[in-house]
Amino acid sequence: MGAMISQTQQRLIMGAMVAIAFGAIVLGVAYQDDNRLDEAVIVGAGTSAPAADTAGDGGAAGGGAASGAPAADGSAVGGSAIEGFLPRSGEASACSEEVGVDLAAGFGAKLTINGIEIAPEEMNVNLDENGEISEVITASRSLGQYTFKPDDNCPNGRLLRPVGNVLEVCVYRLSDATQACTLRTENVFDSL
Repeated sequence: MGAMISQTQQRLIMGAMVAIAFGAIVLGVAYQDDNRLDEAVIVGAGTSAPAADTAGDGGAAGGGAASGAPAADGSAVGGSAIEGFLPRSGEASACSEEVGVDLAAGFGAKLTINGIEIAPEEMNVNLDENGEISEVITASRSLGQYTFKPDDNCPNGRLLRPVGNVLEVCVYRLSDATQACTLRTENVFDSL
């Protein structure tokens, strides 16, 4: 017969286990860094890599591929501000679909395609009768997508070329009125 554990011993063991679990939670909270955005998780067509943070404002270090991988359902892994790049239909769909980025809630983006910065009124926004950005939010913008619709001459238009297009993304927090980049990354894709 084995030794029996008394009720007092059981309580001591359970108390110790609860204390250890509580300590682990406290340590996890103490060392958690919610504001860290120095690596983008990239999902979608093309080859992606963090771009150099030329502004010195806490963006990603240049070189190498971005960490993380898409989950089986195509969603982002790891809590990055970037949930994916658009278009998602695959290679050679950039002329028929909008090009841009899909972001987590609370983030906005500035886009540059092949070195040309996309003006805010050229992205997925509603314009008023004066050509100014209205307060009415588009359906895609309400989903966190910041996109540009290629022109009719694509892939030989103003921005997109047949191969080797570079979409640079500057991600900022919507709560930041200065729209300072907290993350810079890029996605390389082909239009044909």
